Amino acid sequence: MSIGSHFLAAIVLVSCGASVPSDPPAQVEHTGASTYEFGQLIIWPTVDTTDVFNAEAIACLRRFCLNKVHPEINNDYWYTPDLERFGGIHQELLYAEFDSVGDARYPPTLLAIRGTGIPDQRVLSVRWALMDSAGVALRVRYVFDFLARRTADGVRLGFPLDHNTEHWGHKKVGQVSYIVSPEHTFSAVHAQQQMADIERLSRFFELPSFPITYYSCTDPTELFRIRGYQQHPLMHLYPTGGRAEGKDIVFSGNNKDVYTHEIVHLFTGRKFAERSWVLDEGLATVLAGSSEHSFTWHKSNLKRFLEAGTEVDLVALCNSYDPMYINEHTNVAYAVGGVLCERILRRKGKAALFKALSSGTDPWPVLAEYEITRETLRSELVKELALDPLIIP
Repeated sequence: MSIGSHFLAAIVLVSCGASVPSDPPAQVEHTGASTYEFGQLIIWPTVDTTDVFNAEAIACLRRFCLNKVHPEINNDYWYTPDLERFGGIHQELLYAEFDSVGDARYPPTLLAIRGTGIPDQRVLSVRWALMDSAGVALRVRYVFDFLARRTADGVRLGFPLDHNTEHWGHKKVGQVSYIVSPEHTFSAVHAQQQMADIERLSRFFELPSFPITYYSCTDPTELFRIRGYQQHPLMHLYPTGGRAEGKDIVFSGNNKDVYTHEIVHLFTGRKFAERSWVLDEGLATVLAGSSEHSFTWHKSNLKRFLEAGTEVDLVALCNSYDPMYINEHTNVAYAVGGVLCERILRRKGKAALFKALSSGTDPWPVLAEYEITRETLRSELVKELALDPLIIP
């Protein structure tokens, strides 16, 4: 079964220069037809399939594996409150089986089922891996822990976040509820800075502030683990990173209690229903920087990069989640998006920028109003970067 390029929608980190597809094409060599039938679930021999709850959970997991990429089929496998709270099922989980050309080559294997200490609730560990003809895993892509619980509709799968953080600390500053890793020392100074930034963003977006749940993690490895991943291609790749999820959740993997870039995404999610990815990331970088550096710093990197005449398809970077970096920290697409936002703000102000962000996922029609097309993108970026910095209130 091939789903084309749908799997490229797998955004896993949305700041700190760490937003990439779940499996970059360079990591996979396509060698022909799929090695297994999509939807098939392998059960590890040590899993107790005779236990009544386990049997129901396995049946639910099978429905998930078979139907997850078919949104037209009614959900009879996922705990519904989780979909609202977290903004849907992780894209990585939806397309974990597929390689870079869209063929299913990473079959799921249920490795273990274990209890949580709560009746009618268990953790299911599932691995997606490329396997040889003898069933030996050659390349493990993901290992994820589903939380299976009994509901009025039967056993349903969900996220293990609450279970994984049940012993974490709790702090509240303003409308931000911090859930703090035992390995992290909470900073009241950072929390006050975050509250001030939220008030600034509230004024900028002309929206009232709202309750935010903030997970203070030490690094991306811990961030991925509490979200359920024992194995993920990115969890050991970057020293810092973060994610905004659902309507009010921020995961911070920078060992700090302030991550304003991600807070921006919560505001844009409320303000604009369908928005361009590159403009959304650009605005977050303008208002809050990225990778612990300011927008001004990233602009300087981008300016030197373009002046050097480096050959790169900027249009492709604006349309893809596969990142390119300058000096290890500047995500080219984020910096380009920031300059595009600055052009709109400079020419027609904030109302025009809001209009552009509310114009759908394709940025090019609205950018054409500002002399920016696929053909003129590089030259117009050079022009904008030559101007004085824009002061944003």
